Amino acid sequence: MEDLDILEKALKNLEATEASEEKASNFESLYKNWGKSGSQEERRKQLLENQKGQRKNKIDNFRGILDLVNAVEESKLFKPYKKVPYRPNIYVSGFHKTCLTYSNVLMLSEWMIEKPNDFATNWYVLPCPKGIRLLVVANHGTTKFYTKRGQFKFECNTGLPGGNPYNCYRRNCCVLDCFYNEKNNTVYLIDMLAWNNQPMTDGETEFRQYWMKTQLEDFPDTKTINKKNKVIIKLLPMMPCTSQFLSFLLSTYPQFEDNNPPLDGLLFYHKRAHYVAGETPLVGWLYPYMIPEVLGEDITMHPGYMSEKPDDYVNQAEFIKQFEEKLSKRYRRFTQNTEMETESNNEIVTSGSQLEGTKEIKNQESIETQDIELDIEEKSDDK
Repeated sequence: MEDLDILEKALKNLEATEASEEKASNFESLYKNWGKSGSQEERRKQLLENQKGQRKNKIDNFRGILDLVNAVEESKLFKPYKKVPYRPNIYVSGFHKTCLTYSNVLMLSEWMIEKPNDFATNWYVLPCPKGIRLLVVANHGTTKFYTKRGQFKFECNTGLPGGNPYNCYRRNCCVLDCFYNEKNNTVYLIDMLAWNNQPMTDGETEFRQYWMKTQLEDFPDTKTINKKNKVIIKLLPMMPCTSQFLSFLLSTYPQFEDNNPPLDGLLFYHKRAHYVAGETPLVGWLYPYMIPEVLGEDITMHPGYMSEKPDDYVNQAEFIKQFEEKLSKRYRRFTQNTEMETESNNEIVTSGSQLEGTKEIKNQESIETQDIELDIEEKSDDK
């Protein structure tokens, strides 16, 4: 309890307002996509008010993400090609009731279509490299990586708490949000859900970033490839959204050394946002060439970023419309392929036990096809 008391005191120092007596309302109705009713500014204000109401349940909410990790581990859900029919209801802080998978656990952004009124005072910007968005679960001596849709990606040792069997933290748990670039075998951390058995989802952005930065300094093994750590782990810089800082950030090109990896886009976090599942207007996304259009012309930008603008680019609204249409087509194609594979597998099952080996091959092919389809979607929709 001593560590939890320390966290509580630190959180209180960073919280801007006291807890509200109002009951928290349903977050799900507030996560609206592009084109639906309600301005982003209105929904941001409502979400921040709802967060105040949840603070009185902070201790219970803190346990949510770790309960999910323990339940998934016990179910052995990530064993290859094995489906688990058991679907208990588990409460995850800010996530409501979720099934026994890591699907829809990551906090995702909305397109930032309007500059927030408190942009310069209450927002941070974070440069995002091209890569695959992954959930990192370091637990009981190994580290597993999952896509934002809950697909198991790969497993290895890391120097994170609970991430390898060689140190005193091997029985602990750590859950992080990252981009992974396979070419340079680097994990770029952007946020944390739990650290060293302490859930962080109910902490504000400012606190989560501070805690992640200071705690990583105590784990130097994460910086090199060694027996305990098989991927390089880096923390992406986060800075205030003032014109000066944005100009400093965007006047540097390339953003990462030798342009490896290239800059994909910018994430914007409200400093008071809790970590919640799914899309939220408290996290925004822009491609660099959209900056002048959305945030203003007073931000200095290197010409290299503007040269990345697509030749057929008209404006942000048209780009988002076309982007969403392309994603919808991919989802429909993926759904159709999945249904066809399911029907094929059902036919094989009814043909008799002599074809059992063929059925297993078909099941593996179906899952591999889904992996390929979802990889395409991950790379096109990592915001």
